[in-house]
Amino acid sequence: MRSVRHYALCALLVCGTILPIPFLSHRAHAEEAHDWIDNERLYSHVEHLARTARPPATETEFAAAVYVENTLRSYGYKTKLDPFSYYTYRKPTTLSLTMEEWPGQKWTVSGFSFGINGTATAEVVDAGLGRAVDFVTDASRGKIALVKRGEIPFGEKVRQAAAAGAVALIIWNDREEGWNASLGEPLDIAVPVIALSKADGMKLQKRIMDKRPVKGTVRVEGAVTTKQTSYNIVASRKPNQNETGQVVMVSAHHDSAGLSAGANHNGSGVAALLEIARNMADKPIDTEVRFVSFGGVTSGSRGPIAYANALSAKDRQAMIAAFYVDGVGSQKAELVATNSLGNENLPIQLLRATGVSPSDKDGKRARNGPAGALAAAGIPTALVTSAGTGQATNDSIAQIDWAQIATATKAVLSAIDKITDQTTPAYPMGSPNGGQLRAESEALQ
Repeated sequence: MRSVRHYALCALLVCGTILPIPFLSHRAHAEEAHDWIDNERLYSHVEHLARTARPPATETEFAAAVYVENTLRSYGYKTKLDPFSYYTYRKPTTLSLTMEEWPGQKWTVSGFSFGINGTATAEVVDAGLGRAVDFVTDASRGKIALVKRGEIPFGEKVRQAAAAGAVALIIWNDREEGWNASLGEPLDIAVPVIALSKADGMKLQKRIMDKRPVKGTVRVEGAVTTKQTSYNIVASRKPNQNETGQVVMVSAHHDSAGLSAGANHNGSGVAALLEIARNMADKPIDTEVRFVSFGGVTSGSRGPIAYANALSAKDRQAMIAAFYVDGVGSQKAELVATNSLGNENLPIQLLRATGVSPSDKDGKRARNGPAGALAAAGIPTALVTSAGTGQATNDSIAQIDWAQIATATKAVLSAIDKITDQTTPAYPMGSPNGGQLRAESEALQ
């Protein structure tokens, strides 16, 4: 493999810029690796990414992905630009339910993400839980079907109602707490659908059960579903000999939230990833190192979900540790490691040995964010972040703590060194991560 020196020198000759580049050689111990963190490079990466906002599925996000890929290639890695598509949804401008029998009634109505637009006026009939067995007769044809939440996903209820000839669907809640009112994705067959509270649903169902006619109008207007495309960048380096068959991964995301410059979230994480990759580029290793920069994270962790879904069972089993680096440049904040399960898996243990404290303060963020998507795939994952720091409105480079980024970079690099060092035995395969999070289909019921 060509050394980093070759690529760095070529870059300097092309750009006409001279930066201090230390002489690089093979390094056997993690302690030596600490001395090779280049703060100037960290600054340069964050500065480049934070020049403009990088919302998911935009030209600026793609430009950030290309920057990451080109940098990894310059270090000698084989890279892949991995596109994935997903849908976004803009809520309806009009969402209402009216009943002829209750002309002044205010109904507690909400919508479902990825529901279609439409207006339907018809008799309302009860259709149980909205399963196929509940639509065996033609009782719902040409009618508005009222169904109770539960047993099957919301999207399946909509499909069954459409297949039965219903003109609209009302799904009422079977519990007091709220719900994740989403169909999951655009449906191949659908009717307009609205959500109704438990109290209103029971009131409407009682009237129907008393065999008193109910005629209503369901109106959904202004909703917009859009197909988006974003990109993950994947780079890897496999051992030349003495291969353990295992994989250790470092990941971050190159998009930013809304109009934020995203210097800390997550220019800091990408900078750490790139500097770790530079340090690992010419080291003797016995374990594959993989670097993944995700897109679409601020739009529902789309990149990590797409990446995890594409992994085979063998790939997942081989991944003994994943480090997700996000928001490690916060000022006056402690650097911590956390995961979705709150346990001390391998990456948490290795980070603890470097001085990074495990914490449960960001457990919800680890569960619901990109690190949680990796953990849900059975990959032992640690979120490396600054404690208690969320997305900042003004996430500019002026607010970055550079020493904090360097500390995070050193910690993750040291942890990876312990896994990939040829003088140490392989870690046991397997992880307690799998099966601990609710499946997405369960959350949409």
